[in-house]
Amino acid sequence: EETFYEGPPAITETIAPTISILTVVGIVPAAAAWARQAWVRYKITNRRIRVTSGIQGKDMAEIVYPDVVEIRTVKRLFGDGDMVFFLRDGAKFEMRNVPNFEETMEFILRNVDEDVVKMYRNKGDVGAN
Repeated sequence: EETFYEGPPAITETIAPTISILTVVGIVPAAAAWARQAWVRYKITNRRIRVTSGIQGKDMAEIVYPDVVEIRTVKRLFGDGDMVFFLRDGAKFEMRNVPNFEETMEFILRNVDEDVVKMYRNKGDVGAN
């Protein structure tokens, strides 16, 4: 099993919330962004995607590529992006602030079913529409 990426969400998600901490309103978003940095880890391999979260990584969700029937994405600033995977059983699997979005998406598309790739290429990024 080849590991493509293993680590936290992109650090860039903390920029705006950290700057907004200068206001009282900004404290909550900044705390949430920094908590994701501390507690969320992505592992993307050529067989599966795993997200561990929570204190000491006690919560884990994992998908295998054959279960994916559709992918929707939104690009963010600084080369990051969000991904939602729709699975055969009707469940959704979400990843926020994935670093190196374009490169990561190409890696994932090489591993999912060809029908999923065609659908994604036809629809494109949700933010582009």
